[in-house]
Amino acid sequence: MANPYRILSLGVLGTFALALGSAFTLRRPKEEGPPPPPPLLATAYAAPVESVHRAELRKGETLSQLMERMRLDGEAASALLASLSASADPRSLRPGMAVEWRTSVKTGGLRRMRMKLDADRTLDVDGRHGALQAEVKEVAVRPDTAVLAGTVRRSLYQAMLDGKGDVPRAERERMVDLLADRIFAYKIDFSRDLKPGDSYSIVAERMVRPDGTARTSRILAVRFDVGEKSHQAFFFSADGEEDYYDADGESMKRAFLRAPLEFRRISSVFSTGRFHPILRRMRAHHGVDYAAASGTPVRAVGDGVIRKASWGGGYGNVVEVSHRGGYSSRYAHLRGYAQGIRPGARVTAGTVIGYVGSTGMSTGPHLHYEFHMAGRPVNPASIKHLTGAPVPGGARSRFRALVRSRLALMERAGQPTLASRTTTARTGE
Repeated sequence: MANPYRILSLGVLGTFALALGSAFTLRRPKEEGPPPPPPLLATAYAAPVESVHRAELRKGETLSQLMERMRLDGEAASALLASLSASADPRSLRPGMAVEWRTSVKTGGLRRMRMKLDADRTLDVDGRHGALQAEVKEVAVRPDTAVLAGTVRRSLYQAMLDGKGDVPRAERERMVDLLADRIFAYKIDFSRDLKPGDSYSIVAERMVRPDGTARTSRILAVRFDVGEKSHQAFFFSADGEEDYYDADGESMKRAFLRAPLEFRRISSVFSTGRFHPILRRMRAHHGVDYAAASGTPVRAVGDGVIRKASWGGGYGNVVEVSHRGGYSSRYAHLRGYAQGIRPGARVTAGTVIGYVGSTGMSTGPHLHYEFHMAGRPVNPASIKHLTGAPVPGGARSRFRALVRSRLALMERAGQPTLASRTTTARTGE
């Protein structure tokens, strides 16, 4: 039988050994971590060396008065006026012109200045190194291509101005003028040919300023669907010549302009009869009446020779022009004639020959326009004679490739209710 005292002794020793081991384990030193970061230094402070000021030229204020308000000393003001006079006409500066200048906190002297001369130029002045140094700099621009599309509800102006996109209103108005008075001047009379539902797509190249406005813009391609007919035009340059051509490479120019006014609003369309407002009876009306403000310039629709420039009874002051091929045109109710317009004088398409008035049998300012073939009234839209040169043969393949790329851009615009943007532009040059 085991000795109970021996068993008790062993138990006590085991318990003591376990407690001793635990104590050593608990007292083992911790592992060392990374050293704490050094304390932060106090925030450094540097006093500014420049004070920034801004002002705008007020209505009726001269540059000298502006510089007095800027508290520039006489020497600095004289130097600035001399620099400005060498780069811009002070009379061309408009109220609201922005000026930003920086002066020395220590001396109050002018250190730097920037004056916005116009949308494309700034006058930068640096006086940090002694004498003032002035330099005129051009605002940087970047190329951009806008693809616009729209639907006509009332007029071309409405369709362009109501279109979505970020092309500014002024640029859209310029595009309208370009479409009506150059690109389609020989093919579409936008005052009378357009109907609700007609649509357009335009690819335009813009040189864009940082504020989003464009220094220059031009239409690279356009498709205008008028009724069942689609008109297309593409800007292309070859052999140093730039012009607009249709998809087949033929010039957009024709023998006769479609309308004798640049800005026009028609009041009576081409017809063979209408109720005359003065005679109070039905009367043949072989022409087009364009309502316009008195004094609006009237242009010859084609090259020719002045046959008549005098009083014409019910026509009032009238000009008649003889064109090649037996054609002639008549412009009636004029307020007066342009300088040099007399029988025998030669004119070209677009030459101003007179001004809208209300002479003769007329109820208000408007232009009555007629077009004749061998003495008989005809619709000028029926004349198809070409006058411009086509795309040169050596450039045809390049032109066809350009047409394909432009058409793809216009197709990308989708339904004609939106305006989208792309980022590259090439002009076929």
